[in-house]
Amino acid sequence: MTRLLLLALTLFSPAILASACLIESNDDPLPIRLCQANRTIPDGLFEQQFCQPQIPDRSFQIQMLDACPDGAYGVCAGAHTEGVGYQQDIHYYSNAEDAPVLQAYCEQISQGQWQTPSSP
Repeated sequence: MTRLLLLALTLFSPAILASACLIESNDDPLPIRLCQANRTIPDGLFEQQFCQPQIPDRSFQIQMLDACPDGAYGVCAGAHTEGVGYQQDIHYYSNAEDAPVLQAYCEQISQGQWQTPSSP
């Protein structure tokens, strides 16, 4: 019985849902590079909705990964999308000068916690 309970907990653990998508613009001199790490979003919804940027007149390359790569200058941990209870961590790589604006958005709008990864 204990093994069955452990297996059930493992199967439904948020860590099992963990996946990430690396989103990189491929069309403009002003690059966008970020990675969204799934915390609680159902896999299909994460890949088909959350990992599909909707920015007019921009095109993106999207790569599904097991985890976001190192090198982000900031992470919005536990970010929520307005009106939705799902959480994700958003890793930012493009322009570190954007950190103050992204941090404010993270904390005030996305209800996340801004983190600054330490450099190796």
